[in-house]
Amino acid sequence: MKKLFFFILTLTTLLACSKDDDTDNAPLVTPGKRTVIVYMVGPENLRNMMQYDINEIIEGRKLTADDNNLIVFVDKPSNGEKPYLARVTKDKEHPLEVITEYDHNFYSSGAEAMADVLRQAVSCCPATRDYGLVLWGHGNGWVIENDSVAADDSGHRANTLGSARRAYGLDSSGGEAETKGRWLNLPSMRKALEMAGVDWKYIFADCCNMLNAEVAYELRRHTEYLIGAPSEISGVGASYDVIVPDLFIEDDTEMIHAICDDYYSQIDFVGGHLPIGVLKTDAMDALAEATRDVLPYVADYLRRPDAMRGIIYYYAFNKNKEEEKVLYDMRDVVRAALADQQPDQYAQWQEALRNALVYNKMSTYWHAKCVDFMDFIVTEEKFGGVSMFFPLEKYEATTSHHYNEDIRKTAWYYAVGWSEVGW
Repeated sequence: MKKLFFFILTLTTLLACSKDDDTDNAPLVTPGKRTVIVYMVGPENLRNMMQYDINEIIEGRKLTADDNNLIVFVDKPSNGEKPYLARVTKDKEHPLEVITEYDHNFYSSGAEAMADVLRQAVSCCPATRDYGLVLWGHGNGWVIENDSVAADDSGHRANTLGSARRAYGLDSSGGEAETKGRWLNLPSMRKALEMAGVDWKYIFADCCNMLNAEVAYELRRHTEYLIGAPSEISGVGASYDVIVPDLFIEDDTEMIHAICDDYYSQIDFVGGHLPIGVLKTDAMDALAEATRDVLPYVADYLRRPDAMRGIIYYYAFNKNKEEEKVLYDMRDVVRAALADQQPDQYAQWQEALRNALVYNKMSTYWHAKCVDFMDFIVTEEKFGGVSMFFPLEKYEATTSHHYNEDIRKTAWYYAVGWSEVGW
């Protein structure tokens, strides 16, 4: 399972478009139509999957046009294997043309480090039309994990930063255990994208729980489309030998349909399909406004004793015998709150969701370690395919998380007006 956490780390790396630091920063290749960067950061438990997917990426590159660029940034979880940035070619003998071989291991889950890598990739392999970004690794939306605050370089616990917000890229360089790795938080990811200065055609998240309202809203200024799953995904992730050609399709509609259809067509080891979808980020402001309009009704629903019973959810945190279901399907919650008593408002809200969620694939069952499918039934009426956090009174009693407080650290919280309805 690829979970998404994040830790803030300031790090600047000196990069050049060559193995030789004395060369200038001229483009390494002739600009292509589209440049796609696969940013691969993985802990020890994804080591084997990382190399397997690199091999698939090499195979997929053979099926793409020569006038496109495919770049991989690879940071394996060992001090003995330094990070590298490489262009994927069709050369059978040397399919990875190394752009930079880093002489030291660094936390690539830092905002500044990620921005530097992305800037260099774009500088060395520019595009004439647009850019795509693939996020490979662990993921879990915006959710905060208190215990993932890592030790600093001196070995002491870095408690001055407070809770670490899960978003992307656990880096356990040096073979650290998962709880000791460094994560990139959601606001820090936004900062990294701002510093990189690239307008992305899409961000495709090959990791768990990324198709989330809070995530899409936070990143809306930096990517046209957010592609991913609201749910957990299996460790094998995308079949890159099939999906890599999809990443370069010029027509937007054809591209997002192909990526989602090919991802969905995989049957995982539990016999399920992955729910996957695409949010068009320029519609997220309108969705936030529509959600603000119906939030008083939703807040009333959340205070009912039977609230959330039977509602689709995509993640449940289990620790110290506590089960905390979070990341509920936003359409299912709004439906439960409005459909019967406020049908007109529900119809208006659904229209805003349809404008934002331009494509999705529904699944009734998927790979999940943190979801009990006896808790709900997936139907076309209930399923929306985008997750959202809803404050609940029961979260006030939890000892491992502070969800109701931590949601205030997202831009979505203020956009939809949670504070105006008592949260």
